[in-house]
Order: sequence, then C-alpha cells, then structure tokens
Amino acid sequence: MPDPCHLRLACRNYDGTNAILRGVLDAPGIELEAVEQPRVQDMFAAMYRGEFDASEMSLAELVYYTSRNKSDFIGIPVFPSRMFRHGCIVVRRDAGIDTPEDLVGKRLGFLRWVQTAAVWMRGTLVNEYGVTPANSQWVAGSLHHWDGDADAAETSVRLPGGAEIEVLQGEGSAADRAMAALREGGLHMLGVTETQLPPLLADPALKRLFEGYRDVEAEYFKKTRILPIMHVLAVKTSVVEKNPDVPAALFDLFSRGKRQARQRFADMPSQVVAWPRHALEQERTVFGGDPCPYGLDANRDVLNTFIEYCEAQGICERNLSPEELFAPQTWELTEPE
Repeated sequence: MPDPCHLRLACRNYDGTNAILRGVLDAPGIELEAVEQPRVQDMFAAMYRGEFDASEMSLAELVYYTSRNKSDFIGIPVFPSRMFRHGCIVVRRDAGIDTPEDLVGKRLGFLRWVQTAAVWMRGTLVNEYGVTPANSQWVAGSLHHWDGDADAAETSVRLPGGAEIEVLQGEGSAADRAMAALREGGLHMLGVTETQLPPLLADPALKRLFEGYRDVEAEYFKKTRILPIMHVLAVKTSVVEKNPDVPAALFDLFSRGKRQARQRFADMPSQVVAWPRHALEQERTVFGGDPCPYGLDANRDVLNTFIEYCEAQGICERNLSPEELFAPQTWELTEPE
C-alpha cells in the first residue's frame, strides 16, 4: 500500500469545514494537516507564496493567473464561500445617491481590483444598472490580495474598452486607503467585505446603497439564478502531478463536510438562531434546492458569467473556459444525492 500523501490545507472555519478542521472527517490516502486561517488575505497570500499545498483561494486571482498561464495552483470545483454583495456597497449620504443609477458620474471605489467580491459588484452595476467605467470613475485600493507580483505597484489599470482605473497610493493597507478616501469625500461609493461594514455603517455620514438588500438579493437570484461564488478550493499543480487522486479525494471530503453541516443545522437546536428550520424553509422558497452546490456542471452558468465579468474588467487576459480553472480529474464530479 502506498504511503499517504501529506497535505497542508488552509481554510476558514465555516459550518461546512468545521469537521475537517477538527479532524472529524478525513480523506482516504491523504495525511491531512488542516490549518484554520481566519484572515482571508493572509490565507490567499500564503497559498500564493507556496506555504500551503491546498487552500481556499480567491476565484478572481485564480482566473487572473490561469488566463496568463502563470498559476502554480489549480482549482477543485468546491466553493467554500458564496455570498450576495448588494449589501456590501456603502455610499456617502451627502453624495445624492439614492438609487444605483445615481452612481453615474461619481467616484466609485473597490478594495482591490483582482478581488472576487469587487468583480461581482462591478459586473452587477454594469449589467443590472448601467453604471460603467465609461460613465463613472472607478478606483481600487490595490490590484491583488498580496504584494510581490510584478504588477502590484501599478498606479492604474487600463480596461479593454479604454477606461483607466486609478489605484490608490499611500500608507496602510488597501482597505485603510479606500475607507479613508470614502470618509474624506475622495470616493462617493465603496464596495467592501463584511469585515469593513460595521465601522463604516457606524459612521453617520455613510449608508448602504441598498437598504433593503436582502429583498434586492432575492430578486437578483430570481432573475439570474446566481448566488455569487467567492472562494474556490485550490491545490498546487505540483501536488496533483505527483498525486493525481488528490483532487477527487478533496472534492469528496468537502462534499461530506457540507452535507454534515446541513444535516446538523436541520436536526440540532441552535444557540444563535431561534428558528433554524424556519431559516432553511425560507431559503428553500428562494433557492429551491442546495444554494451552494459543488461541481463544475452545477456551477457552469455562474462561472461563465464571472469569467465574462473578468474579461470586461481586464482581469482575464484571454478567452477562458471554466474547465481550464479546474483539475481534469474533477470535471465530471458531482455531489451524492
């Protein structure tokens, strides 16, 4: 019997990954060292530097490097994080912005350019509301989640349509620079993550663009059938070359973790949700079945839309098929019924 493959894996402690991080679930043939990484940016940067064999990764970063044939890792169609982003768009109250269409002519900021959440927000503004880089000014706190890439110090990005995107300069993190610009009036809008929302919404000068964001997000799903993918599971290509069974084994492991989490949420009393079953029933009225499926075919439309957004935003350098993002061993994998 061959020796098990030692694999250092990083992920956040979601309900679907908790059993993996605790060692309750394992993968046959893999000696798994699972490391909890609460800070997304640090986790992505560590994977980029080669400190993990497998990790959650920004879907936008995977598209960026794959389209340039520069990626040292390849995806597995497991998506640990999915999230609507309408509720993460913050605007200044004094900017005269009450509807998305009011963003035309304004300075619109995003934490990073090659950031999955920002790609979805920008794509939604363009395709749902007609707010484009041609009729507004777009700004980013930085290009990537990490420093050290040859283009990380660029001060602007030119899009395929000719528009130029400003990259903020100065001290501090990309988030610090972007949040300061919003507070000081240098930006009229900022797209953020859930981490930045509390301090921004505590500022009386700021508000959400979509105050009733849950209803807006439900309508968006009804129209598009998209619950945006944020993170993808990625594994080093060198690991896959030496251990071709690893991608399928990880797909199975994460599928079991998610299935166990859903069953536990349905069956066990909760200390944080008063009506957990009611919450699941409400979600079923919106999504029908599993809102977060794994597998390439189940997510093909979502991935195609995301790639189209990346092409328009200068993140995807060439025509890219969803298959190119994932290990071939995983193309036909599906979750058990």
